[in-house]
Order: sequence, then C-alpha cells, then structure tokens
Amino acid sequence: MRLESSITQKQKIVNMKIIITENQLFLIRRLQQFVDLVEDQIDGYERNEDGAWWCKYNTPDSFLENFRDRCIEEFVNNNWEFFHDNSENGGSNMDISLLYNIVDQDYGNYIKNLFVRKCNYYRY
Repeated sequence: MRLESSITQKQKIVNMKIIITENQLFLIRRLQQFVDLVEDQIDGYERNEDGAWWCKYNTPDSFLENFRDRCIEEFVNNNWEFFHDNSENGGSNMDISLLYNIVDQDYGNYIKNLFVRKCNYYRY
C-alpha cells in the first residue's frame, strides 16, 4: 500500500506544469547574456596587475558586493527597455534576486579568492 502511495505522488509531481510569465521567460532567455557579462568582468580583473588600485578600497566581501552590483546594473542597462517597461509584459516590477543568486552562489567564492590572490589580502 505504501509503495502505491509513493508511486502516485511521483506521478503527480511529474504531471505538474510550471507556469512562467512572459517577463520571466524574457529574463530566463537572457541568463546566458548575464553569465557572459559576469565572466567577462572576472576576466577583466584577472588581467589587472597584482595590487591594482581597487585593492585599496575593498575587502573580499565588499569586492564581491560591488562586483555583483555592477554586473546587475550593466545587465539592466543593456536591457533598459524591458526593465523600465511598466506594461503587463514589462520587467519594471521584476524580481531580480535570481541575478544576485547567480553571482553569489556560482561565482562568489571565486570572486573573493580572486580578490585575495590579486590583492595579496590576508584573511586572518
């Protein structure tokens, strides 16, 4: 009896549909554009000499925060019409926490370590 219940629950999960709005779909389609932007920014910092000017004004955490905010700002500027569209299909009310999560979770440790390495920063 328990096995049947488990199978029935799995079938229900498989049959669930995810409803995505047009503006969410727009953002999902452009996620690769955002990831490319983040990776280009990382590459730019990698090319800087060790001890560059930006080392003086940051810690690993503040560097990540500033890096993330600049990437999101550039992405929003590159997609200005969408993010400033107040219509039903526009993204002016879009929750962009997904973009924060991509940088923090996928690149956060790398970006902090990049700062530590390039700036000869000692954490302890």
